[in-house]
Amino acid sequence: MARMLLIRLSMDTRKPDRKVLLAVREGFVDPRLLASARSLCQRMDAELDILARVAGNVLPGDLEAFITSLRKDGVAYSLSQKPELRRRDIVDYANTHECIATVVIDSLEGWEVVAADRSTDPWARLACPLVTAAAGKK
Repeated sequence: MARMLLIRLSMDTRKPDRKVLLAVREGFVDPRLLASARSLCQRMDAELDILARVAGNVLPGDLEAFITSLRKDGVAYSLSQKPELRRRDIVDYANTHECIATVVIDSLEGWEVVAADRSTDPWARLACPLVTAAAGKK
């Protein structure tokens, strides 16, 4: 009985894993976007999940350099490359992974191009905060 109680207490006091989800698309990888995602991870003591919409197997140079810096600094991350990544895919990923604390994207604009159903707004179904980190217009 005492052993069972000890195991239960250790499970209850375990800190839940938190992750920041960074969704990037080829051609829209901006240093400000990457810095925002990294900063959120550091402030929240969270890991980073990266969903990257890329046409082939080669990552954009900025994203590859970012991942290299994450490795060098020992930042925990995971990377999933996809040839197609829609708004709905990002929302579904975030909503089905309880550990996702926030989602970071470049902008609300442009994701609609690959969305099959443009009559609904998948971002409205997102169960966590959404951060947009697009570069300011000059």
